[in-house]
Amino acid sequence: MRRKKTIIAAKFAAYVLVLLVLYVLQTTPGLFAIFGVKPMLVVPAAIAIAMYEGEFVGGLFGAFAGLLCDMGSSMLFGFNGLFTAFFCVLAGLAVANLMHCNAWNATGYVAVAMLVTRSAEFFFGYAMWGYDYVGMIFVRQTLPLIVYTALVTPLMFWLVRALHMRARRAIDN
Repeated sequence: MRRKKTIIAAKFAAYVLVLLVLYVLQTTPGLFAIFGVKPMLVVPAAIAIAMYEGEFVGGLFGAFAGLLCDMGSSMLFGFNGLFTAFFCVLAGLAVANLMHCNAWNATGYVAVAMLVTRSAEFFFGYAMWGYDYVGMIFVRQTLPLIVYTALVTPLMFWLVRALHMRARRAIDN
């Protein structure tokens, strides 16, 4: 029993370490940038964790990942934390009740979650204030960010899957 608890604690510590490393990679200037757009790496990883670990653990890791994103954001602190935690809880519930846990579903789910979250950020950060040519910001920054993040989701999903399966094999042995 003690060995099982140690393995689970090590798995969750590995998840935290993965999110921290992904946050550092995500915020490194110029790294992974394509035409000035960089993907959000921690959000797909948090959603993949939620898909494997369930809604409660997913919500906690979603809040953590969102707060990491808030540290590098111009929005009100907690905005990304709330949205990411919400979508991670929904991902955990969806996998438990509606959909299979695979990379295709994770990619589609991340695309929808990013579309809703980034659209809300766009509305509250730009559109609501009536800036000129605000639609160009959405087309040139927000939409490419959503697509780019969705495209890197399978990598994050397989990374989380590898950690989860390794911990499961260690518990079973």
